[in-house]
Amino acid sequence: MTLAGLKRRFPFLVNSGYATVTAASAALLLVLLTIAGRLLGTADYGRFSYALALTTIIETIMDSGLGQLTVRRVARDRSTAAALFRHVLGLKLVWVALGLALLAVIAPILRSDPQIIRLCYAMGISSAIRSYLLTARGLLQGLDRFDLEAAIVVADRALLLAAGAAVLVAGYGLFGLALAFVLSRAVMLLVVAFLLHGVLGSVAPRFDREAWRELQAAALPLGFFMIALNMYSYIDTVILGILRTDAEIGWYAASYRVYEGLTYIPSILAAVLAPRLSYLFVHDRRTHRQLLTRTLLASVLLGVIVGGAALVAARPLLITLFGVAYTPAVAPLRILSGGAVFVFGTWILHAAAISTNLDRRLLLTTTVGLGANVVLNLVLIPGWGISGAAAATVVAEALTVLLLLVQVAHRLTRA
Repeated sequence: MTLAGLKRRFPFLVNSGYATVTAASAALLLVLLTIAGRLLGTADYGRFSYALALTTIIETIMDSGLGQLTVRRVARDRSTAAALFRHVLGLKLVWVALGLALLAVIAPILRSDPQIIRLCYAMGISSAIRSYLLTARGLLQGLDRFDLEAAIVVADRALLLAAGAAVLVAGYGLFGLALAFVLSRAVMLLVVAFLLHGVLGSVAPRFDREAWRELQAAALPLGFFMIALNMYSYIDTVILGILRTDAEIGWYAASYRVYEGLTYIPSILAAVLAPRLSYLFVHDRRTHRQLLTRTLLASVLLGVIVGGAALVAARPLLITLFGVAYTPAVAPLRILSGGAVFVFGTWILHAAAISTNLDRRLLLTTTVGLGANVVLNLVLIPGWGISGAAAATVVAEALTVLLLLVQVAHRLTRA
């Protein structure tokens, strides 16, 4: 049987395979960050991690929910893909400009170190480019082109690894690494534009205020949710950057990178589920509930298994990846691993909430989790340092998954 025939018979299985390749390619980024941790030293690695965390939050503002909206709309009606994507590209120009302007103001307010400020500006340009790449990925997911998305993501991360490792080994340090991020992503943006031209035809941005107004009104709840979600994931690193030393940021970043690697497993399921559930909610709600229930239970079970394994192997894993200088990161990694079961469930419930149009409730739930995370970080970090940051994350994740479960269950009961 050909791959096309296999996909017609088992679309979820084939798409899960492509999504697995996509998620597994994140190991390339982990390799780069591991090399950076070893060659930059804990303090410089902490500075880089701080800049990456801050600009990742800003990147979500640049998207403002348009990526997630693209997935949902294209999955429900593929005939709108070309026109929708061109409008989104035009509208994103405005949001990218606003995001970069915001970064220019915020970076020197949070940290006065000129080196860190310049690093944040460089990584902000990389985030602006990546924002467009993520929107392209949303389009391909909606079109059920997980094969092309996987090829793009693997190429992007392989290029980034090659460029980043080269400048680090050559001794160009922090700013060499930041420049590698910018240049490699600029190259990938050109490649993706060429590929999408073959899929859609013209990919030139369109400027239509009426279309923009309608798109943004629909996207904003998702946008606020994604902003809250990214802040939820990275605000602890930013707070550590303000309250503690750069070396501590480096240790915590190492533990969080390993923990983040664990979440690639449910992200595979969520990436495939989001367009599928969006379609089923409109056309077959009984199948929607069945698929969601099975996937959620499987994800929670995986969270217990993977989190338990990471808890046991935390010390040898960190020392093998980053070296003995990162031994202080073992304690926060063990704490984070204990919360894997919560974040595994959260990924699936995010996809479920988006598919059922729970945009505003999703935003409210994530905002509550973010608020709890910020308060807990401010309370725990001064006394407990990086272990306090890890504990704050786990407690906030437990609260978030509980609230999401209640909201999604209520929505499906009424549907």
